[in-house]
Amino acid sequence: MRAFFVTQYGALAASSRTRVLQYLPFLRQQGIDADVLTVLPDHAISGSQLDVRRQPLRKTLYYLWAAWRTWSCGLRTWWHGRSRDLLFVQKVIFPPPIRWLLRHMSTPVVYDFDDAIFTTEVRSGHWLARVKESRNASGVPAMLGLADLAVVENEYTAEFARQHCDVLQITGPIDTTSYAEIRSRVADTDPFTVGWIGSGSTVAYLELIAPVLQRLARELNLRLLVVGAQFELHGVDVECKPWALEQEATDLARCHVGVMPVPDDPWTRGKGGYKLLQYMAASLPVVTDPVGINVEIVASGESGLLVEGEDGWEAGLARLIEDGDLRQRLGAAGRDRVEAMYSQGVQQDQLLTMLRQVAGVPA
Repeated sequence: MRAFFVTQYGALAASSRTRVLQYLPFLRQQGIDADVLTVLPDHAISGSQLDVRRQPLRKTLYYLWAAWRTWSCGLRTWWHGRSRDLLFVQKVIFPPPIRWLLRHMSTPVVYDFDDAIFTTEVRSGHWLARVKESRNASGVPAMLGLADLAVVENEYTAEFARQHCDVLQITGPIDTTSYAEIRSRVADTDPFTVGWIGSGSTVAYLELIAPVLQRLARELNLRLLVVGAQFELHGVDVECKPWALEQEATDLARCHVGVMPVPDDPWTRGKGGYKLLQYMAASLPVVTDPVGINVEIVASGESGLLVEGEDGWEAGLARLIEDGDLRQRLGAAGRDRVEAMYSQGVQQDQLLTMLRQVAGVPA
């Protein structure tokens, strides 16, 4: 079986890494001849994190370059895809002429997206943000209209995709091996460390629990470790570290708990909860809001805590600060849960079966 994969980003982006690139060694072992084309390579990933309100010129230039890459890679996708048994497109929204070419191929198409990209997380009112929102609103249904199968993260995005094609839901997955190799690096005498990992596009969600962290820092020995973004909070000892793939597990091993505060809106309901999977893989107890896929990933009281409002967050974190046995129990249960339900080893067989089925290739 010959397959052509097109990814939006390179390995430094979690969406492309977890939903395509980490599968490739396994797929090739199973006899799939897999070639990969990346639209926006790793050296340009910083452009996707630019704030259009603060750096409009640089963001405009990035969008123009990204548009050119999408066009050129779209033509290469059509050229190579014609001779393959399967075309797998991860998150890329090709322009209408490229979609027309792909629609007239005989090659079956799989379209994968991890977030609710039919909406947008950017609501600044800037004209570039409106252009992006308009493109996504029309482009995602059009890409799904080309597809024989959509691969999505959760039921919220699956419900949207089912209007256009068949759906396979794969949450994550996460490669748990690197986390298993790193032992916890916290001691009983260390300050209680709340961990958060992510990017500049989501670090503002920490503001939702800022008053809680400030109160607990005054009353108890608490600090905050932020990996992948810059964040300051008066009255709280905050350490910010740049994100590095090879350091993820080591950084999380310095924490006592992992947090994922999120508001409840159309964008966050489509999130895949990858932070939670990372924390759980690292055997950390997790605290999060009951939004979207979070309520499926976390069995509240068993593998983490689902909390609401400032009172819920403060009570949940206070319990974990005071009860080391509870932290250990929730962390171990979370690790078992992620291994059983969301690990790459579990999900890759399911994906392989569906790819073969779509391509019409027997196992």
